[in-house]
Amino acid sequence: MKKTLLFTLVALFALVLTACGKGSTSAPASNPKEVITIGYQKGNTLNILKEHGNLDKALSEKGYKVEWKVFSTGTVLLEALNTNNIDFGHASDGNAVFMQAGGHPLNYVASESPYPEGVALVAKADSEIQSVNDLKGKTIGVTKGGNQHYLLLVALEKAGIALNEVNIKFYKDAAEGLAAFTKGEFDVYGTWDPYLAIVENTVKTRTIVNGSGNSENRTFYFATKDLLDKKPEVVSIILQELHNADQWANANKQEISKILSSELGLDIAPLQKAIDRRTFGVQQIDDSIITSQQQLADKFVEAGLLDAKVNIKDAVHIDKSIIPSNIK
Repeated sequence: MKKTLLFTLVALFALVLTACGKGSTSAPASNPKEVITIGYQKGNTLNILKEHGNLDKALSEKGYKVEWKVFSTGTVLLEALNTNNIDFGHASDGNAVFMQAGGHPLNYVASESPYPEGVALVAKADSEIQSVNDLKGKTIGVTKGGNQHYLLLVALEKAGIALNEVNIKFYKDAAEGLAAFTKGEFDVYGTWDPYLAIVENTVKTRTIVNGSGNSENRTFYFATKDLLDKKPEVVSIILQELHNADQWANANKQEISKILSSELGLDIAPLQKAIDRRTFGVQQIDDSIITSQQQLADKFVEAGLLDAKVNIKDAVHIDKSIIPSNIK
């Protein structure tokens, strides 16, 4: 009797375990959202989009989760894009040209509005240098292949000054450039916002030339081929929400200054100055933008910075049907 009871209890226990196992396997599994990884640099438009939060919400409603990755430079970001470590990101005009010249495939998706006043060559207010015509024999500090380097090349050509008639000195980053300029190592300092605004707030300067009529100083947006081919609707949503965030930024420039001050660890005053002279907005890449970018690439080839000619059109093959209606 005891053996029969023990057998019955063991059998019942086994049935319970089996039932529990079946219940656990048949329960509906969670359906994790597919991740879209976006690379950004602090202080730029994708940083504003991240903080605004509208893209995360829009993509979440379509079953996607956004993962944000911050990069120190556009070059590093584009390398991550090229190796499919991110799906979408942004970089400057110069960064893009150098990446393409290095044989790395690029997929231009859209452009940010031009920002010519955000790049300039400045001298100290008490300098004898009044215009570009006074640059012969002077030392000019720029980052190699940067937007201010391009501005310098254009300005010198317009003034009829050869490269061997000036001394171009390269600096590594904004902090090093400002220190060198302050100590008098440069007669003229090429820099960009928000660091240009910081220099203007820190040192009494005279603007020798800025990008107006010389350099559009654009940020471009890029995506992987996989994202463009397999998830074009995601690209469309990103561009739409990016433009929405840009329009919000135009209407809330003081709020943007606070956000970027926190992100960059910089004082609000120079950031406000930089943002006030900027208009945010996403633009379709048309022939005029391609021509402008091609001129930049050609200028770097002429200056010996690139070994081979770059054809910008080779990297622009966006299907216009994915461009949202709010972007012109």
